[in-house]
Amino acid sequence: MDQEIKAVYLKASPKSDIDQLCDSEFNTVIATFVSFANGQACVDGPMADWQPDGWIDRLHCSNKKVLFSIGGGAVLPETLEFLFLSPESTEICQAGYAPFLSAIRQILQGGPITVYSLSGAPYPTDYGQGFHGIDLDLENFASYSGGVQSDFWATRLANLNLALRRDLPLGTLLTHAPQTPYLLIGDWGVGEVSANPNGLYSKMMQLSGEAVSWLNVQIYNQSDFASPQAVENTLAVLLNDWPMVAGASTSARQVAVTVAMAPPPVECSSGYVSPAQLRDALSALNVAPGGLNGWSYSSNNAVAPSWDQVFTQILNAKQASGRP
Repeated sequence: MDQEIKAVYLKASPKSDIDQLCDSEFNTVIATFVSFANGQACVDGPMADWQPDGWIDRLHCSNKKVLFSIGGGAVLPETLEFLFLSPESTEICQAGYAPFLSAIRQILQGGPITVYSLSGAPYPTDYGQGFHGIDLDLENFASYSGGVQSDFWATRLANLNLALRRDLPLGTLLTHAPQTPYLLIGDWGVGEVSANPNGLYSKMMQLSGEAVSWLNVQIYNQSDFASPQAVENTLAVLLNDWPMVAGASTSARQVAVTVAMAPPPVECSSGYVSPAQLRDALSALNVAPGGLNGWSYSSNNAVAPSWDQVFTQILNAKQASGRP
């Protein structure tokens, strides 16, 4: 990465939000969501804004990297079953993968493309100047925690990463958005992590880390953050210990720590980390993340601080301290 990540998820595209985003210190915007039903690209949020008033082009003109996110918290990993030869296989099925890849490439280049609403209604659209990359936001892996099942989906995702890196245009960003319990390996004493001793995403990185631009690691909506000490412990494991066990192709620079931008119930059910908590926890570490990310942007959210400035202050403080 040529700069530190100051990213934010975008789940609506009113003009007021786009105006403020263009003037903000965020350098990366991830628009939600694209999912796949029967191999067809289905969209909601700003991705369903088929008269977007140039919001994508305006972000481009403000020098923002713009990605689109595939999946989301409500999407089961089984929705990508069509990409593999069988329910028992980890091998990519070209008959399913080819149209999936074609849809992604069309969206990346801005269209034109016919996409579908969540109700199944088709409509043609275009996305202006297009996107710099994709974010694979696959959650709901509880039934695949640990052992053989963890290895199974880790291999599937690794094979998908390697195929996409091979087939997408040179320079395309490819990120993932793992929840913390499905990333870390072993019982680190940070709550839910102990339920998943074979971190699925860690194994994915061992197999395909060179294909992944960075990870947007969600540290909210977890029970791991009952205290400031728990936040510090988890970030210490994530940035200090995890890369050493996740393979030579992985480093803390591939981690964008992703926080909820407002306390429950606005943007999360639990695990809200305040700017002060985040700053204190990171300042205690001798390593810096590749960046910071927030869920999700709203210019009308009066409870949220100016997270773009918070991110800049925290990352600048890490640089000033002489830490990597």
